Amino acid sequence: MATLTLASAFWWTINNRLTVTSTAVAPNPIIVIDPGHGGRDPGAVGITGVWEKEVNLAVSLTLSNDLRKHGITVYLTRTTDHTVNRTGPYSVRNDLLARSAFAKQHHATLFVTIHSNIEPTHSMQGPIVYYDSDSSASLQLAVEVSQAIHSLLGYNRPPRPINQLVLEDSKVPAINIEIGFLSHPRDSALLITPSYQYTLSQAIASGLLRYLSQGDYRTG
Repeated sequence: MATLTLASAFWWTINNRLTVTSTAVAPNPIIVIDPGHGGRDPGAVGITGVWEKEVNLAVSLTLSNDLRKHGITVYLTRTTDHTVNRTGPYSVRNDLLARSAFAKQHHATLFVTIHSNIEPTHSMQGPIVYYDSDSSASLQLAVEVSQAIHSLLGYNRPPRPINQLVLEDSKVPAINIEIGFLSHPRDSALLITPSYQYTLSQAIASGLLRYLSQGDYRTG
């Protein structure tokens, strides 16, 4: 009940700002969405006991549905609870490489991996967008998504560079969206609420569409 009350209050706060920018997107873009973790790798565990892998997948599925409504071809590295690398011995590295390989196999225009944060003070909250530190195109993509999140959700955080194997190996503009902090009571409650997952996905989709509308991108 507490979660529903919090979610309802949030929903009414942002309801009048809920729009996805309609932009003219260059033809045939392909976005690969990667729900982080999965299967034997649960990722972080939130203060409510929710597993990161479940939250990542729920938001990724909602985001993919929204992008498809805008005519974007979307592939997900996983649509159920499993690791992505299922052909050899499991390791975190092999699983990450399987995700970037999936993006290459599907000729991705953009690669977006979805994760959830956790930190020990339980004070930080809200999404943060990370980008491949060696890619100016990834930086621009991260800027567009960060600005869209700020516009709709109010979190004003600049994108942050990161050296991350799955981003570096994807060979296309690539970002890691940490969608919130499972260690924060409010974030943890919101991230398991379908209405907030929808709103968050709308913000992310708006930024991705805005980037694609510029037409300056390359496929893998």
